[in-house]
Amino acid sequence: MKRIYELATKFSHALRLFTILALAILGTVLTVLLFTEIFSLIPLMIAGNTDHVIFKILDRVIVFFLFFSFITMIIAALKHHGHIAVDFLLSLGIMALIRGLIAAHGQPYEILTSSIAILLLIIGMVTLKHFMK
Repeated sequence: MKRIYELATKFSHALRLFTILALAILGTVLTVLLFTEIFSLIPLMIAGNTDHVIFKILDRVIVFFLFFSFITMIIAALKHHGHIAVDFLLSLGIMALIRGLIAAHGQPYEILTSSIAILLLIIGMVTLKHFMK
């Protein structure tokens, strides 16, 4: 029985190491993608001031911040050995939904559902903070 416990412990450590390495690789790839988004914004900003270009710039900026929030989540997971706090995930969800709300170009149903989801996440965060005291 002791040998099985030792084997399970070694396997657990190997999986944890694999997870941390995978998160580090994912963080590196996302950092490269983040910089490519920055460099793809430069030609759009030099282009003319048409509505089409402005919406493209807005979409690229939203993708940039999406990559940025994923990188932030990976950094938080690496700092805490693969664990992420629930309130951190809730705040990331709220920020992502707000970015989606900004990008919703006039679709009322999408705006309504995003607003309801933001409200529910805020209620969940307040409830979590209230009961975590």
